[in-house]
Amino acid sequence: PDPTPTPKPPITQEQLQQAVDQARADYGATAIQAAVIRDGQVAAQAASGWAVEDQITLTTRHKMRCASLTKVMVGISAGVLIDDGTLDPYADLSGYWGVTARNPSYPDTPITVDMLLTHTSTLSDASGSLSALKGTAARQRLAGSGYTGGKPGELSSWSYNNYGFSVLGMTLERAADQVLDDVLGEAVLTPMGIDAAFEAGSVDDTGLLCALYYPGNSLSRTVSTQKSYVCIQQPGYRGNFFAGGFTCSAGELAQLVAMLAEDGTYQGQQYLSAETVAYLEEPLGQTPDGFYQCRPLRYRENMYGRDRMYYHTGSAYGFYGLLSYDPDTGDGVVVFTTGASGVTDSYGVYAVCGQVAQAVYG
Repeated sequence: PDPTPTPKPPITQEQLQQAVDQARADYGATAIQAAVIRDGQVAAQAASGWAVEDQITLTTRHKMRCASLTKVMVGISAGVLIDDGTLDPYADLSGYWGVTARNPSYPDTPITVDMLLTHTSTLSDASGSLSALKGTAARQRLAGSGYTGGKPGELSSWSYNNYGFSVLGMTLERAADQVLDDVLGEAVLTPMGIDAAFEAGSVDDTGLLCALYYPGNSLSRTVSTQKSYVCIQQPGYRGNFFAGGFTCSAGELAQLVAMLAEDGTYQGQQYLSAETVAYLEEPLGQTPDGFYQCRPLRYRENMYGRDRMYYHTGSAYGFYGLLSYDPDTGDGVVVFTTGASGVTDSYGVYAVCGQVAQAVYG
């Protein structure tokens, strides 16, 4: 038999900093943060570049709007409500919205939270319309005015859907009668010592917000603009930030990823049940994009030299990001970037992030 390969030593702080600096140089990033997860903990962090170009040097404490990595935070929020008995992910959405939520082509198939988590609700993606992101408009669309073809709940109807997550966030708020910042904050963020929010202006320390840049260092979102995005304390009022607005540091997000990698536990405290984490991690089938859709994590085999990997990517307003973990070893890496080239690697991950991940997973 082939000899068992010698495990690669864990990446050191110095090596992580070198990987981050190299990725920044190779892909022209304005800023990069990375955080490594090992043994259920955030074991190393590194930063390179500018929080505000030519004015404020980036640190590991600075916070970025992390685009579609937000969807995993909405998934964790759903998990909190599943665990406390507030939410049945397979229940008809109609009871939360006061209308019969149906795709007119399938009047006997209720729309559910599970379908929203898996991008199989068949809601048409109206995320580009601010008016559609209001709860009043979502109610009308759920009642029949906003669907595409395909049968709800079927993987063949899968279509990556930002609007679906806007509706999902509002649905969770209606189920809890509480805004999602408070749902996630009270159950997970505050106990873990994480200063994060679904709206950048709602973090406690707005002095740590980063500006966002398109490739070529073209300013995308100023810090002052982001400070204006704050939570409205009216559950289900709007869904503007549930597809991509979550704001934190890479290290803070890595704490949440470590919790998933450890079956809902972080530093000895159980935040989600192991059963709920297994629900979020369940691979449902392969999508046209090559990964297996979970809720809403993604799953691949033989990725970055690992047998199995859970992950999610994010991109918006010049941000490119990756969260990932190996469920067999429990280690992982989170990478935040802004201003970098948006080319992707063979896994569909933004290459500026994938290069750092490759250095970590080896």
